[in-house]
Amino acid sequence: MPIETTAHAIEAAAYFGEHKGALASLARGDIPSCFAGLDRRLNSFLSEARATEAELSMADGPDDALWERGKSEMAEIARAASDLHAWVQTQRCSVDICECRADRLLRLSLRDRHVAHHAGYSPQLQRVATLVIGHSDSLPFAFVHSRNRITHPVRQHSGWQARLVTPDGVSPLYESPGYPGTPLSLFYDDTQACFEAVITALGR
Repeated sequence: MPIETTAHAIEAAAYFGEHKGALASLARGDIPSCFAGLDRRLNSFLSEARATEAELSMADGPDDALWERGKSEMAEIARAASDLHAWVQTQRCSVDICECRADRLLRLSLRDRHVAHHAGYSPQLQRVATLVIGHSDSLPFAFVHSRNRITHPVRQHSGWQARLVTPDGVSPLYESPGYPGTPLSLFYDDTQACFEAVITALGR
């Protein structure tokens, strides 16, 4: 773990007085096997930090050295937390105990390439069943479906099935090896292959 990442974690944990939990664990130099808890904590941390920063930046705040110092320190804390969160977003979880959603890696790859995407909810299954990639109100776009079990979609990964939607209709784009019985060990390579097939088809 980079030294600056540890420093950011220590600063964040100290600010909230945390001695246990995902943030405190990272501050001690322990890399989590799953980043879901740390991601949630940092999202909360950033919301609180930015709210405090905005409050300190009010136009009618007192014009004194302590107030200005508080604004400066809070801005630095928010920047550190943002950097730490960006680092967390690039980390790989240990798949066998991962608590993140199965599409996390796919979403991260799409975000990094600035490809628009959103979840597609299935009323029949009563859960998110597809990931729509591109703008569904314009062609072409793709949708990725999985038969992953909702109880633990990563640990019980079944593979991806992608379809391309064009003016000529819907055509197969990608299907995981052995779908829907894709081995868990293929999770990362399988997800990357699906991602590459989709962005190539969309000309990205």
